Amino acid sequence: MLSPLAGLRKTVLGFPQAFWFLWGGTLLNRVGMLVLPFLAIYLTSERHLAPQVVGLIVALPGLGGILASLLMSLLADRLSRKFIFVASLSVSACFLLTIPFLSSLLWLAGMVLFWSIASEAQRPLAGMLVMDLVSQKQRRQAISVLRLAINVGSMVSASIGGLIASQAFLPLFGADAGTTLLFALFMLLLFPRPVSPLPKVQASRPSLALFAPFRDRAFRRIWLVGFFTTMVLSQQTTTFAVYLTKLGGSPAFYGGLMAAGSFLVILLEVPLTAFFQRVQSGRVMALGSLILALAAGTCSLVAGPYWLALPLLAFVFGNMLFSPPYDTIGADLAPVEQRGTYMSFLWIATGLGFALGPVLGGVLLSYSPLLCWSIVGGIGLLAVALAWNIGSVSHDA
Repeated sequence: MLSPLAGLRKTVLGFPQAFWFLWGGTLLNRVGMLVLPFLAIYLTSERHLAPQVVGLIVALPGLGGILASLLMSLLADRLSRKFIFVASLSVSACFLLTIPFLSSLLWLAGMVLFWSIASEAQRPLAGMLVMDLVSQKQRRQAISVLRLAINVGSMVSASIGGLIASQAFLPLFGADAGTTLLFALFMLLLFPRPVSPLPKVQASRPSLALFAPFRDRAFRRIWLVGFFTTMVLSQQTTTFAVYLTKLGGSPAFYGGLMAAGSFLVILLEVPLTAFFQRVQSGRVMALGSLILALAAGTCSLVAGPYWLALPLLAFVFGNMLFSPPYDTIGADLAPVEQRGTYMSFLWIATGLGFALGPVLGGVLLSYSPLLCWSIVGGIGLLAVALAWNIGSVSHDA
């Protein structure tokens, strides 16, 4: 274990300065991400909307994430990724500030969708910028270090947001938009402009090139692995929470489990990624998917809420193993001039998984917990079979 940790220290110290600008801005932005976690509570308690309407509006950010990834697949290889990133941050902040002042339900829903498209565009773009900045050998560890900033920021924002929301909701929107604009300014002034490794990345390309990833057999398998695995992972914050409540668990207990899971990610993901650095991406993703499948299967065997801590820990560990190689394998597989397209389509796979997984889990759970967790676990095993033989892929020299 000493050798991977020594390699981790050397790799992290070797990250370029621009990476740390992106890391610091991401941390700031995530600390200020106050609206999305409390959007359902805001719509219910402040806007007094019916639960079914709230459910539809809260689902819009998921749709926005898919549309944002589609948009980035069109733009990220044609325009400067830095300026697309700055523009998405700025537009996101402006849209967010209008939401509290919209009285029309239709305008409110539309603005939530537009805001989520602009906001979610940051996620694939941040991954692309990291891939542009670091060497191939640094990619997994760079993504895990960036995810550290995301998890720390999210944990802090949940605490701060709860305190603010208990007093008033309007400051949530102001603080969220303010930190987003600060991040945009930070990136505009400090992040270097030449982020594309080759000039031809921004060269014009025929429109059919957009579909090139799906002509790649390995990419099609990876896309399905992401979709199936995310369908399983999405149960952690949806079906799992409902199931815990059905078994008699309290919201406070569920919140404590989620906080413990976040702490484990902050503590262990970076060294865990270093430990598996030399293992092929497909094998690591398969192991992560297997742990997630076992987590789902274990839920069907649990008779009391407190035992659900075990499958939750498995969900956390499976996610820690799966996400870093999945977030980088698109860059490993893609030609340099199509990196943005490949990575954007992989984000679409996870967006669809997070959109459809909870729907499937909720329907199955209403019939039978055993049926629900068995089918979800089976989907995870299908991802394992697809990922195991992917092997090592790269278009980089």
